[in-house]
Amino acid sequence: MKKLTALKRDRVNRSLEDIFNYPITIVEAPMGYGKTTAVREFLALKGVPVIWTSFLPEDDTASWFWERLANEIGKFDKVTEDRLKSLGIPSDTPQTIMAINIINEMVYRPGTTLVIDDYHLAKSMKMTALFRHFVMEMPDDFHIVILTRDTTNLDISELYVKGLCNVVSQNTLRFTQNEIRDYCTLMGFTVSESVIKKIINYTGGWISLIYLIILGMERGISINRNSAINELVEKVLYNPYDEHIKRFLLRLSVMDSFTAEKAVFITQEEEAEKILIKLRRENAFITFDEAAGVYIIHNVLLDFLRNKQKDEEECAVLNQRLGEWHLARGEYRTAYCYLFRAGEKVRVLELMDKEDTITGDSATFDGVLNLFATLPREILFKYPLAYLQYIAIILTNGDSNSYHDGVMRLNELKEALENAEDPIPHGRNRVLAEFFLTRIFAVFNDAKEIAICMKVAQHLLGGDVSCLQKREAEFTLGSPHLLYTCYREPGSLNELTGCIVSDFPIFAKLADGCGIGCDYVALAEYSLETGDWHTVELNAFKAIYKAQTKEQTSIMICAYFTLIRLYLYQGKIDEALELLRQLKQDVTKANNPYYNTGLEMVEGYVNGCLMRIDSIPRWLQTGDMSAAHLFYGGLGFNYIIFGKALLLSKNYIKLEMLTEEFECKFAIFHNQFGFLHNQIFKAVTNYSLYGMNAGCAALRKYRQL
Repeated sequence: MKKLTALKRDRVNRSLEDIFNYPITIVEAPMGYGKTTAVREFLALKGVPVIWTSFLPEDDTASWFWERLANEIGKFDKVTEDRLKSLGIPSDTPQTIMAINIINEMVYRPGTTLVIDDYHLAKSMKMTALFRHFVMEMPDDFHIVILTRDTTNLDISELYVKGLCNVVSQNTLRFTQNEIRDYCTLMGFTVSESVIKKIINYTGGWISLIYLIILGMERGISINRNSAINELVEKVLYNPYDEHIKRFLLRLSVMDSFTAEKAVFITQEEEAEKILIKLRRENAFITFDEAAGVYIIHNVLLDFLRNKQKDEEECAVLNQRLGEWHLARGEYRTAYCYLFRAGEKVRVLELMDKEDTITGDSATFDGVLNLFATLPREILFKYPLAYLQYIAIILTNGDSNSYHDGVMRLNELKEALENAEDPIPHGRNRVLAEFFLTRIFAVFNDAKEIAICMKVAQHLLGGDVSCLQKREAEFTLGSPHLLYTCYREPGSLNELTGCIVSDFPIFAKLADGCGIGCDYVALAEYSLETGDWHTVELNAFKAIYKAQTKEQTSIMICAYFTLIRLYLYQGKIDEALELLRQLKQDVTKANNPYYNTGLEMVEGYVNGCLMRIDSIPRWLQTGDMSAAHLFYGGLGFNYIIFGKALLLSKNYIKLEMLTEEFECKFAIFHNQFGFLHNQIFKAVTNYSLYGMNAGCAALRKYRQL
């Protein structure tokens, strides 16, 4: 079908000429309008260097996409490829800036164009806001072209207003009536003008459907406005093949993309690669992505095949094989998803309950919530380690109903364990220890209760370590301020600090170093909050050095944040900003979305103190918390920074109204530091709106620490 574009090439190329007049061009049209072919041929005609990559359906991940992109860049500059792979996929502003700097230093010819195909498939990767930063910072002689079916996941309004973005719509790509006539001639098919009008009215200029209709007309299938596309696909693309290939296609439809090796394993067709080569040659709806090394079935054909596949038993077998395929490669998260689709619920529970297959993310597969929510308790109790992983997820996802459900399930499990007459899998002490470590998520901001859980677990494990709590876990649950999370009773800050210092290090012993250095962070934060400036620096650096031994980025964020605030107070602005730069480097290496969010909160707080409102991350300026990765909704710390941004914008009326909402956020977990900041916001707004007496009265209302 590549030659189809030739009929409209001149017209489309005139629109595509603007690619070189804008930093970014969006080519938006539904599937089958020839976006990819038009852009590929235009850039080839221009002879400019092209870096071409695309998003893939189903199994694609942000890291896989980033690796493909780096590989393409490596064709021009191997050093840049290595640096991008080392950086990893940018998940926030600091990493995006670093990626931009790397690309800025890349060796490339002017006019080099990065093309990202099928961008609409990136919706679940939380990457869409990053390209706005790319466009704002990229050099003038480097261009980005995004091919997408829709722009709902692209925030391009600001770029468009600033004249930085060019949009090529489907109206440009659709075939006109004259071009359809020329195409029919090219195909050697003579049709009347009335038929051409019917084709244009039915297809809207969609070349893929035009192609199918003309093939159908050659076989005597008349145009019918009410005929379903599935019928057309069946008669034109599906029925011409023999039963063997039809069955092969139906089996393939369980996957969106696949390698030849994977196709052999899943379909049990030894000649899979030969058949795929034949289908690719004969059928424009099966393609091969050279960069990713995978075959892709066009959605039109894929939808038809999945609708055609009625054999539920065979679907279950295919999904079961897919699960085994990924399981053999240690890809537990993906494996569990397919095994669940295959109806292998108990098998998934068994795997999740095995100590040697438990990973940090294996319990976050697509379908995990449905799996556990629909199984009776008596079955779940038989797989306690698997069940505890699910409970931890629903306790921390930020939904109050899920939280209460998690607490109830946790209590039920404990009662079942205590009353069990039969032997408990993994042993009573092991499971009870894991229970108490999971219970920390239910009492996460009550230091005394946390300490009790840790001590009981330590006793039960008897020198062993947890198999559920991993070193890579986020010890501070994304908060850049450790004491903030647990300081809930006025006047108890000293007692709280003592509890953390004496008892919290137990967790590091049980979780392979997770949280190591938390005692020194608590001491540093307490010193800063109470004005003991001399011991802040000493304990903060101790925390950093200790945390580095076990790669505890969350502890390092808290320690750096404490030092930065100290230096800001002391007027050492340059030293504070240098520490912020060092922190960015450490967080970038970790490449964890929760740490990235924590870093942005630090950055927002610091720039708020420096009165640099434009340098506060956008989501914290606007209060759009959906853009962040947060446990327990961020514990309210994010609203402190939002309030600072409102203060700097001098939007006192809005801030006055929002302080009531902020207070509700802080009240959820009784965050005293949140209340303190909020009362300062109230005092400033009262002073600005109603005078000095009103401002002072607001300050006096807050209880002393």
